[in-house]
Amino acid sequence: MAKKPDDKKPKLKLVSDNKSKPDKKRIGYNPDEKITAKQEAFLQDIASGKTLIQSYKDNYGVKPTTSDKVININASRLFNNTKMALRYKAILRSIEEQNMTRAIRREEYVLKKLTEEIEQGDQASNRIKALQLLGSTINMFGQKLEVENKQTEKTSEEVAEELKDKLSKLLAD
Repeated sequence: MAKKPDDKKPKLKLVSDNKSKPDKKRIGYNPDEKITAKQEAFLQDIASGKTLIQSYKDNYGVKPTTSDKVININASRLFNNTKMALRYKAILRSIEEQNMTRAIRREEYVLKKLTEEIEQGDQASNRIKALQLLGSTINMFGQKLEVENKQTEKTSEEVAEELKDKLSKLLAD
């Protein structure tokens, strides 16, 4: 009996343990993973307006001989990491919320002071000006724009017919 070249190959069997571990972690972002203090400082610097390169240099002890190209590559890889990108978005949301809160507090302060001037002002002209400013906060004296809502109840056949007409007009152009 002549041996074939295929007889020398070992017979391999693929074994997988996926069935035994149904709660196996998925590859990618794990919300339980925390970023390091250096990573957090790196993202905070970027959120405050620093460039990727400058932020990386400030937080990762880069040697003076390291080229900007290498620093840029490393900083980009770090910044584009999934968990870093998600954390950066969270930082930006937090900053936006802080700015909104600050704006609301300032608005409340101004409205309070205008109300005090209206109630306790010495001169009539100051009270009138305060009233005017207070009224402008609610667009009381601006141009009023009235919008009519002309929605009528239409059947599905009527809507379909309208859409066909509009599509035929668009396609004809």
